[in-house]
Amino acid sequence: MLPVLSLQRLLTLATAAAASWSGNINYGSPSPRHNLGISMPKLMKRQAGTSYMDPSSINFTHGVASGDPYPNSVILWTRASPTMDDDRSNITVSGTVPLYNHDTEEYVRVSKNPVCVSYTVATDRNLSHVVTSGQAYTSSDIDYTVKVEATGLTPFTQYYYQFCVCGSDTIKSPLGRTKTSPRSNDTLASVAVAVYSCANFPTGFFNAYGNVARKDSVDYVIHVSPFVPEPACLLLISLK
Repeated sequence: MLPVLSLQRLLTLATAAAASWSGNINYGSPSPRHNLGISMPKLMKRQAGTSYMDPSSINFTHGVASGDPYPNSVILWTRASPTMDDDRSNITVSGTVPLYNHDTEEYVRVSKNPVCVSYTVATDRNLSHVVTSGQAYTSSDIDYTVKVEATGLTPFTQYYYQFCVCGSDTIKSPLGRTKTSPRSNDTLASVAVAVYSCANFPTGFFNAYGNVARKDSVDYVIHVSPFVPEPACLLLISLK
């Protein structure tokens, strides 16, 4: 029989592990309200007893992104993978396919070794003034993608964020920058918004994305995706 103290520690570790798995929103996609996501109990059972993937084999292959800003939270995204891309992501699809297809084994090499990542959100580029942080797991079940919700933030405030592979101080994602939305009753002098549309890889002018980031001239970016692919366009809007 385990001593009470040891049992408490075991339960604490189990709770922390469950929180880290459920902290990755991608396991519940497309919506927690629909029975279309991955079964977390089955996922955790399949990963039980396996070791974490070697940190030296992990790469942040697709940079970082953020979105869905609220006054006190924002969604952060990255991909921490042992492979540089989906194994068969560029195959040609013919015929009909299911509306929701969770059979990732068609495209991603299955692994029972999970990847652990941590994230930090701060008010400065050096990440010395941390406002929130956390940890989440990812696996081949969701192509090693990570989507977390950073909470406890201040409305209409710029933040910097970064992901790191657990157990490593050197394997880090690029530094990201994001901004929370104002509250519904806040009065602002102006809000600058960049609206992107029509991105098409063979002919798109993707320098438009970088220009806005470098100039630091807008508060938010909205990307719309029409059905007809055309070169990337940009519209700057200032709301007063």
